[in-house]
Amino acid sequence: MGFATVLRGLAAPCLLACATASLAGQGIDAASITFVQAADISGSRSALTLELNAGTMAYFSQVNSQGGVHGRQLRLKTVDDGYAVKRTEQVTREWIEHDDVFAFVSSIGTANAEAVLPLINAARVPLVAPLSGAISLREPFSRYVFHSRSSYAQEVEKMVEHVLTIGISRVAVFYDDDAFGQDVRRGVEEALARRKLKAVASGKVERGSSDVTQAVKAIAAARPQVVICGSFGKSLVEFIKAMKLTAVQPQFYALSFFTAGASITQLGNDARGIGVTQVMPKPNATNLPIVREFHAAMAKYAPESRISYISLEGYVTGKILAEGLRRAGRGVTREKFVDALEGMRNVDLGGVFLSYSPTDHSGLKRVEITVIDGAGQVLQ
Repeated sequence: MGFATVLRGLAAPCLLACATASLAGQGIDAASITFVQAADISGSRSALTLELNAGTMAYFSQVNSQGGVHGRQLRLKTVDDGYAVKRTEQVTREWIEHDDVFAFVSSIGTANAEAVLPLINAARVPLVAPLSGAISLREPFSRYVFHSRSSYAQEVEKMVEHVLTIGISRVAVFYDDDAFGQDVRRGVEEALARRKLKAVASGKVERGSSDVTQAVKAIAAARPQVVICGSFGKSLVEFIKAMKLTAVQPQFYALSFFTAGASITQLGNDARGIGVTQVMPKPNATNLPIVREFHAAMAKYAPESRISYISLEGYVTGKILAEGLRRAGRGVTREKFVDALEGMRNVDLGGVFLSYSPTDHSGLKRVEITVIDGAGQVLQ
């Protein structure tokens, strides 16, 4: 055997080892790609996180059972941040420093996502589908943040458009005094201002509190026809229950998160008639291919989990991630992944169309109004 032949024999395994080593870091290796989620799994938003992740994991399981994407299994690592902004920052910084994350996904909480944007942008690590419609996550534009859902401003615009169409003009706003609630309040004020109107009253509750006494007093005194609620969870439940005990009986409108978690159950009959914006297709609209796929995947991989708008949103998120990876190719890097996502124009996810571009990462652009019936179910 000649010297050149020996060298070639040694070079083959060396090249393979070197190629595999070059994939290490950035959450990528020869067998898998790791997405990291910093989210609440021990606090007030834990039910929301679990519901969302059931859909994402169902899609990942579906893809992984078919060999993954370009031979790599998709992994989701959820790290509990307790819905605490400082903890979200800590988790994000640690994963970036260890270079064990390909992209962050499905963060929970507007303030939490806002806090990590400087880290995301500096490290050039993508954040895909934060569970927030806040304008602060969209402006100024970031190359590394991709949305799946419409913005809160778009949800509120749809509400205002709807109520004015049916002849209602006395609108009040109730909101949690946090990044989410303030975004909704601004959205209401701006949507009304475009129509040369103002909110007749506003009321707020402190972040983490459910003391709605002052908010109820201020809003009831203005006798609104409609109250748009930028609130979620216990504070919203307490507000609606308290308003129902006053002489004022306005129509309530809530944003898409309202149908997640236990709010409807806690309200009982008081939930009847609440208008709710939705940013995903109805989860039982089986005329859509993506909804049929979603039901099949949930039945097989998450049979105990709830079929809902939120779990469908998680499924859509999984599909966006996988499609971006497919388009980026086997030699994927974070930058190639970002480029691939930005090249997704009018992509059919299964009767639902998504678009990104180098200047627009808004994703799906859909909002519709639904109503809660007497049984706590969502009607179109």
